Amino acid sequence: MHSERFDSSMERAPVPIAILDDHFRFVKVNRAMAKVHRMTSAAHAGKSFDEVVPSLSPLILPLLESVIFTGEPAEAEITGEPAYLGTTSPWLAVCFPSGESEIAFMALQATDRRIEDAVRSTNRHLESALADLERSALVHEMAHFLQGATVIDELYRIVGSFAPRLFPLHSGALCVINSSRNVIETTATWGDSFACEPIFLPDDCWALREGRAHLVSDPQSGLVCPHAVRDGQYAQVCVPMSAQSEMLGFLHLQSRLDHSSGEAFTDAELRLVHAVAEEIALSLANVGLREILRHQALRDPLTGLYNRRFLQEALDLELRRAVRRRLPVALVMLDVDGFKKINDAYGHTAGDWLLQAVATLLQSKVRASDVLCRYGGDEFSIVMPETSLEDAVKRADECRSAVKLLSIEWEGKILAGLTISSGVATYPICQTSDALFREADSALYSAKAAGRDQVKTSPLHHRRQTN
Repeated sequence: MHSERFDSSMERAPVPIAILDDHFRFVKVNRAMAKVHRMTSAAHAGKSFDEVVPSLSPLILPLLESVIFTGEPAEAEITGEPAYLGTTSPWLAVCFPSGESEIAFMALQATDRRIEDAVRSTNRHLESALADLERSALVHEMAHFLQGATVIDELYRIVGSFAPRLFPLHSGALCVINSSRNVIETTATWGDSFACEPIFLPDDCWALREGRAHLVSDPQSGLVCPHAVRDGQYAQVCVPMSAQSEMLGFLHLQSRLDHSSGEAFTDAELRLVHAVAEEIALSLANVGLREILRHQALRDPLTGLYNRRFLQEALDLELRRAVRRRLPVALVMLDVDGFKKINDAYGHTAGDWLLQAVATLLQSKVRASDVLCRYGGDEFSIVMPETSLEDAVKRADECRSAVKLLSIEWEGKILAGLTISSGVATYPICQTSDALFREADSALYSAKAAGRDQVKTSPLHHRRQTN
């Protein structure tokens, strides 16, 4: 996308411009250069400079070679014969690096003014072209990282890292609509951290209301968005971000420069903020879709807990860490006692409501490092990293006691007196995930057989303790 914009600018330029590879073969030329050579742009492709303009090669090839060897721009005043640009008047040949292993060649006529003026004009063109190339390369690099982002927070960090380099003279913020779609959150800022309110309503941004970019060049007379009212004395632009007809948020930019003598944002900056917004919108949509699919694949739809598939992955990962760091890992299997009777007495909807309540309670009892899953049916499991057998039994018993105090209202009736049974197994007594599942499950059945409402460890742990 960014390359296309540069090609478009080059194509429209009134100055003859050509891009050559490191063997001095033409890659592309603009209309002005094609007119000078009296051949189409396509006809230039792959031809050497010597083939297209042999009379000019002795003068231009040294400049091209200088750019290759030094990486710096080179220029020369061309006078007299051979005639070029349709005149024998002095003109300026300028060569400079253009991307990886490519060189740009520009020819500037100097018939109306001194060569010094032509040099200054060419330098301005050169600086502008180089700045476009640098920004284009930076957008491309950012897009590459954005495509590799796997979670939303990672995407926000990437934007926060690249935005100060893309907009070094301006402050700004990335603002994203939250999942409930009723609040905008500022997820990344650069420059002045107060460029945007941290949280605000969608109606506080005119770009979101109008569905198009909202530019305020003069904050004294323009309609400043309420989300930026605190810093409303600055010129600003908001560019909405959308993908697949869904509004995702907007990119906000503020100009902190004195622009009394000109526009607050250059055309190049406005094109750039639109391009960056498009890249971010596409990545937001892709990462959001991946997160939805991952959530569906790894979460239990009823309780929102991790499912059995994720449990296996998490346990295998924690076992590898435990082996490397020589630390214990505990696996607790829990089962709601008498769940079938509750289902039969009150119906499956009541049973679902009960499971959700138990899941919420257990979630409040586990540590951030623990992994709580719904194993299936009325059975739950907890992976406890760096937890000994004694500590795991103690924590499982705390969960048991908490569930016993739980009461749930269902259609005017109170469901109380719930109990759970638990089985505990640990590494390194159990060396594999299969062994952990087998021993924890065996301990759970022992707790059920012993009268329920209790915590048991597996026979393997008893044998190891007695030996």
